[in-house]
Amino acid sequence: MRPTRVLLTIFVVAGTLSVLATLFSADHAAAQCALVASAALIGYVVFAGPTVARVRPALVAGIALLAIPTAVELWCSPARPATRQLLIPIYMPLDGGAASTGRTTLPQPILDQWRQALDQERLACVALLLGVLCLAVAVLALPVRQRPKATVPARVVAVLLLVIVGVDTWSRVDDDPLLGLLGAGWPALLATLVAAAVLALSASRADRAGLVPLGALLLTVSAAVAFHDLVRRWSAWWTFANPADGLFLSAGVATSLAGLVDVSAALLATVTLAAPALLAVGALRACRAADPT
Repeated sequence: MRPTRVLLTIFVVAGTLSVLATLFSADHAAAQCALVASAALIGYVVFAGPTVARVRPALVAGIALLAIPTAVELWCSPARPATRQLLIPIYMPLDGGAASTGRTTLPQPILDQWRQALDQERLACVALLLGVLCLAVAVLALPVRQRPKATVPARVVAVLLLVIVGVDTWSRVDDDPLLGLLGAGWPALLATLVAAAVLALSASRADRAGLVPLGALLLTVSAAVAFHDLVRRWSAWWTFANPADGLFLSAGVATSLAGLVDVSAALLATVTLAAPALLAVGALRACRAADPT
């Protein structure tokens, strides 16, 4: 069996295990399997046949950069049992006597720890942005083919995704400052814009199976979800750091998520792993189709 097929099989198996671990909240095992899948995909690209110039190194760099946040999380956090806890702070209206004293916020150490977590997530989105840029270089280096029937739908879908992201961002402006939202999520926002541009241009550089546009679509969705999550968490931090008048922090309810099946996280893990894989396989097939020798 060819090394490329073995590596692709390893990617599929490790990726499937990562998704299943994510489904049952086994974050540590999911991260380990995701790194194995990314390493196998990089090996697949390295051992693939001849390609167009800049395609192979751009694919390898893009896949490696997309895997950096998972590697950092796995390196910095020890193995934990498959449990999750959610602390839900509750704001309650002040009564007449307490309302005259103003408002209170979360303790400053908690706010600082929350802000530090947001900064780490923003750094992870910087790696996402760099990875998307590398994958964009790989797609743009592919041979161009005239496919007007496929190009128009790809551009329409790209524009629709950007409209959805814009509407979601604008819906938060009433409660949160726009500059704060953009300042918090700019790496993921730029990654979404670049991925949407790649999606709009991918149809003219696609292989026969259309794997490149499909991978670009999943990449755009993954970047848009990262931007949504980052902005949502910053918005929550802003709300608790700047509570409205007449509110104070009453209590925190700890809710255990152990034993629950997290379908949304598993779907996101599937999209995150499938996007670079489809782009890599599709790009290599497009190169072979352009130059069969």
